[in-house]
Amino acid sequence: MAYRIVSETNACTFLWNIQNFPFWLRKGERIISPTFIDNALENTKWSLRVYPMGEKYENFVSLFLHRESDCCGPDTIETNYHLAFLDEDGSFLTEKSNREGTFMKGTSKGFQKFEERERLIVTEKESFLSGDTLRVQCSIRKKDVSCDSQEMPQYLTALTVFKVNRVSFIWRIEKFSFHKSGLRNNVKDNLIEFHLLLNNGRDFEKKITIDVISLDKSIKYFSFKTSIMDSEGKKEDCGKYEYFVEDLKKGILSAPLFTKKLEENKNQYLPNNVLSLFCEYDSTDGNVLYELLTDGRISPNRMNVAVKNSKEHVEKEKPQDMPVLVDDLKSMYNNRIFCDTELRTPTQAFQAHKSILSARSPVFMSMFTNDMKERNSGHIDITDLEEVTVRQMLVYLYTDSLEEMQLESACKLYMAADKYDILSMKRRCSSFMKENLCPNKACEILELADLYQDDDLKNSVQDYILEHDREVFGSREWKNFMDCNSKLAANVMYRKIFPS
Repeated sequence: MAYRIVSETNACTFLWNIQNFPFWLRKGERIISPTFIDNALENTKWSLRVYPMGEKYENFVSLFLHRESDCCGPDTIETNYHLAFLDEDGSFLTEKSNREGTFMKGTSKGFQKFEERERLIVTEKESFLSGDTLRVQCSIRKKDVSCDSQEMPQYLTALTVFKVNRVSFIWRIEKFSFHKSGLRNNVKDNLIEFHLLLNNGRDFEKKITIDVISLDKSIKYFSFKTSIMDSEGKKEDCGKYEYFVEDLKKGILSAPLFTKKLEENKNQYLPNNVLSLFCEYDSTDGNVLYELLTDGRISPNRMNVAVKNSKEHVEKEKPQDMPVLVDDLKSMYNNRIFCDTELRTPTQAFQAHKSILSARSPVFMSMFTNDMKERNSGHIDITDLEEVTVRQMLVYLYTDSLEEMQLESACKLYMAADKYDILSMKRRCSSFMKENLCPNKACEILELADLYQDDDLKNSVQDYILEHDREVFGSREWKNFMDCNSKLAANVMYRKIFPS
């Protein structure tokens, strides 16, 4: 049974959110929270330590309060402390107290069997790990201090985000009914490469086999999830399969797709005999991406925070400058932190944040605030833009930068900017096209400028054509342009004969 939190007036309460909770860690491996200072306990320094598979008992999650080996405070201090796991609403799921907490410098106290591991990561995972986040709370106060003390409470929060490489894509299988076995889809990123194989199982039901081709040695966990997208675009979960280091070494993993016979529900699952699978996979090396402390400071890349079977924790931070806002926003996008919507192209889905999209585009703002399907569906379907263009657009929305620009990609981003009313990106694309005009692309960009009634870009391209008339007029592109856009071509020739 869960109980609502009641803050103690004379206690220091520390709330620690662990996002992408690393339940794949082995027995004896631990996660250490950011250090916090308890003002009421003579400015002593403390941290929390969680062992996902227990310090000694692998069927339990261990939780300890640790006093840091600092120079502040007395050698020994008497405390009462209370530890808890919370649900998303802030209510207790598991709680334990100790009223005899005597802490010397550098010592830990807590509970070897704080919670059953199976309950936390299996049977009640939706409560304990909502949003893949474990919420840990510690309340600590000086022993024998009255609860009626008028001392002001201290409330601190921290966020630890573990690095997870999260990828999603849509696998469309044309003429599904005619496929018997061995249909293959190759998937690759910078950490893992695998083949996704669709084979017939018993009773002609389909199953997916994952054939791992190459795997970065740093990977400690890999999960794969599939969903069927029906004729209305709704996703039906087909199950999630998780693989740890020992499984990954085997190379070939099996992930049964579904149990129902699709042939019996063709109209729903096989419109036009096409099966659409929404595939998602996560992989991680177990390292911490960053920690966000109460005052907003960020500790980037605290690597190797989980230390196996170690009595002392030696932690070194990379000597880096504090990341600027752009770096933080890019990190939020790249690592899918707190994403609440998706942009779906025919071949891939991109996770994003409604707040960022709305702030950067009035079109997205309208989708999420007005009574439109995107407001409640959790996704936006984009069928007229390529996945590369959508990815570049998102990078711009989060970082205000255009990456890997070429004339061809600038044209496509220009059209995307017009569609979603991203005026700054449209201007940047226009400037890029003006600065990088070439004879074999001038006609294409002139046609684009005319289509979108961009007189500034149109005049710039016409001026370029007249300055490079021999190269342009003698090209194959100009001949095709005259056939398809005779009026535009005539306007250019008019300007050549009768310059203003």
